[in-house]
Amino acid sequence: MRHWTATRLAKLARSASRAVGKKGTDLPGQIARKVDKNILKNLASKVDEIVFISGTNGKTTTSNLIGHTLKKNDIDIIHNNEGANMAAGITSAFILQNTANTKIAVIEIDEGSIPRVLKEMTPTMMVFTNFFRDQMDRFGEIDIMVNNIAKAIENKGIKLLLNADDPFVSRLKIASDTVLYYGIEKNAHQFEQSTMNESKYCPNCGKLLHYDYIHYNQIGHYHCACGFKREQPKYEISEFTLSPFINMVVNETTMNMKIAGDFNAYNSLAAYTVLRELGLEDDLIRKGFETYTSQNGRMQYFKHGEKEAMINLAKNPAGMNASLSVGEEIEGSKVYVLGLNDNPADGRDTSWIYDADFEKLSRQTIEAIIVTGNRAEELHLRLKLAEITAPIIVEKDIHKASALTMNYASFTVAIPNYTSLAPMLDQLNRSFGEAN
Repeated sequence: MRHWTATRLAKLARSASRAVGKKGTDLPGQIARKVDKNILKNLASKVDEIVFISGTNGKTTTSNLIGHTLKKNDIDIIHNNEGANMAAGITSAFILQNTANTKIAVIEIDEGSIPRVLKEMTPTMMVFTNFFRDQMDRFGEIDIMVNNIAKAIENKGIKLLLNADDPFVSRLKIASDTVLYYGIEKNAHQFEQSTMNESKYCPNCGKLLHYDYIHYNQIGHYHCACGFKREQPKYEISEFTLSPFINMVVNETTMNMKIAGDFNAYNSLAAYTVLRELGLEDDLIRKGFETYTSQNGRMQYFKHGEKEAMINLAKNPAGMNASLSVGEEIEGSKVYVLGLNDNPADGRDTSWIYDADFEKLSRQTIEAIIVTGNRAEELHLRLKLAEITAPIIVEKDIHKASALTMNYASFTVAIPNYTSLAPMLDQLNRSFGEAN
């Protein structure tokens, strides 16, 4: 009776939330969990395969690529594709999407929520993308976060799919007896180099890691005299190009994507790894990969007439550097809108912006930079310290700031952090919809 009541109330909450214009992703799960504390555990026990996708950057794109591809092949899944990746949002997905025929769940999970959620359910498979400094007031230093994740997942029989090129991710091999790796070969692509390196020391002995090759930041090929090293991937990209979308060769199979940004090669490869391990052959994976386009603010593209825009989430230094690099690849003049909030979901500590390479904006032709969000003034100061000479406009209202970009003929590059994404994306959808 308790389970039925929790499920019924959750569905009513979803309907009510949608009726007032909200997404209703977390609320149903919050209500259900108060009524029945075991609801997630019970629902998860009825699913054969549960895949968790986690990491600092790229988990939403990876998760949505997996989910889109499975659905393209007429496979029913439970999927929190709206990005609600904590316990309540995951519970909502299981309540609202579960049917008698659903045997696979694809779950994006916030890395800080892993210990809590694993007390209620155990995935059969987990894929990790990367680890960078992110929301340090929530997660602490990367070493602490990785250790906490390892403790939460160890001895649970979970198959781990790890990014071999990230030393932080590959450290998780200690937590399972079933581990396989994915990665990118040396010289497969010339990534833009960064002075930021999150992983300088060996997790085994504490000595400096030796890098044979660096893709970007700490991502590359490495080894230590003590034996810790990049493991040989089962799935590996031998080359990829951008035109502007990713064309990649993985295990001698070519995949022509519809997503841009060289960093998305890793997300595509992570998704490919999961899908192969779920039993899909390349022709079925291609059916999904070659039809997937972003609609959630991750490298999402807009166009009407001569006016173009692209939006990409950036919530830490690595993400911001990647987004600024995408802007750098766009030819001609640009107008930027940068959003920075410090709401609880963002993390209160916004000092990470001082580790991002805003100086690269000085190499671009920029009509204006509009800074927005409740920490817009801090972004303004950061740009001044970077000696950016382009005009800087402070407009704390995110909808107004995003709308202002339509006054410029230049290509709009929109870079919001976590909670500034929704209003910025909403306004771009409105602006380009009204333009149509």
